[in-house]
Amino acid sequence: MKTQILPNWCKKLGLILFIIASLLNGSLNFINNSINKYGISGINSSQLGEQSNNEIFGLLNAISGGALSYGIDFIAISAILIYMISKEKVEDDYINKLRLESFQLTFIIGLITTIVIYILDKNLKLTLDYFIFPLLWSYIIIFFVKRKMYL
Repeated sequence: MKTQILPNWCKKLGLILFIIASLLNGSLNFINNSINKYGISGINSSQLGEQSNNEIFGLLNAISGGALSYGIDFIAISAILIYMISKEKVEDDYINKLRLESFQLTFIIGLITTIVIYILDKNLKLTLDYFIFPLLWSYIIIFFVKRKMYL
C-alpha cells in the first residue's frame, strides 16, 4: 500500500486520538443509557428548583446523543485514518504485506459478522458507526498481533 503520506509521529497521534474519542463516546453513551434506564439517583425535585426530571433527561440526551456524539465519532474515524496512512519506522515490503493481510482479515471478519447479525435479526436497525468502530478496532488489533508474531 503506497498511500502513506504522513510521517511516523502521526501514527501515535492518530492512535491516541482514536482511543480517547472511542472511550469518550462509549462513556457518553453509557451515561445516557444509564440515565434513561435508571434515572438520576440522589436528586429530588426540591434540589432541581423549577426544572423537572424530564428536562434534565432531555438535556443529557441532547448532549450525549446529538451533535456531540457525531462529532466525537468523526474525530475517532479521522484519527484512525491518520493512523492507517502514516508511515512505519521501517517501511518495507514486509510491512506492506502485513498491512494488506490485516485489511483482508478485518474485511472478512466484518462480512461474516454482518451476515450472522443479519441472519439472527433481519429487522435490526443500526447506524453506520455500529459497524465502523468494530472494524477499526479489529484492524488495529490484527495489525498489532501480526506485526508482533512475525518480529
